[in-house]
Amino acid sequence: LLRLIDERIATQNKIIEDLKKLKSAISKKLLCNDKWTTYKIQDIAEIGRGRVISSVEIDRQKHPLYPVYSSQTSNDGIMGYLDSYMFDGEYITWTTDGANAGTVFYRKGKFNCTNVCGTLKIQPKFDCYFVSLVLQQATQKYVSSNLANPKLMNNTMASIKIRMPNIETQKQLSKVFQTLDSCLLVHQRTCKMYLSEKQYLLCQMFI
Repeated sequence: LLRLIDERIATQNKIIEDLKKLKSAISKKLLCNDKWTTYKIQDIAEIGRGRVISSVEIDRQKHPLYPVYSSQTSNDGIMGYLDSYMFDGEYITWTTDGANAGTVFYRKGKFNCTNVCGTLKIQPKFDCYFVSLVLQQATQKYVSSNLANPKLMNNTMASIKIRMPNIETQKQLSKVFQTLDSCLLVHQRTCKMYLSEKQYLLCQMFI
């Protein structure tokens, strides 16, 4: 039984890896077009920042519902939950400091983020999810990687230039990538389920 579960975990991990490679390949083909219009981030978004949120504050919450995003990239960047939220709606966040500087995430809903996360509130005439996809391809070139602590600060983010098509094309391309993301999420959850099942069985065997 354990061997069978291991085989299924390996299969799910292979599918996940293949989907990530597929998304990367499609991104390079579909998200770069010299004929698209060039925009500066400062012209299409309101640029903000999170605040200092400590683990002590997180531990003191009575009804933690709203995620706190930090500079980490594992677990979708979530470091904990708070009773209240700072942001509500569609946003883009990025890591401003550290080894993951320049990593971009699309966020939707009610959430919080720490002081090492920048925020972008995209203007309604642009598709926020599509902007996040294009921005993911651009940010690493602007990270100050020669520093001991790599950075991509708000003023640098403001000056980044990206190319985008009309809003109709943005929405059509977004659907393609959202379908890939949904498929990826299903397999990630399935893999997590198998890992939990394996851990449960091992605990029962060696009690």
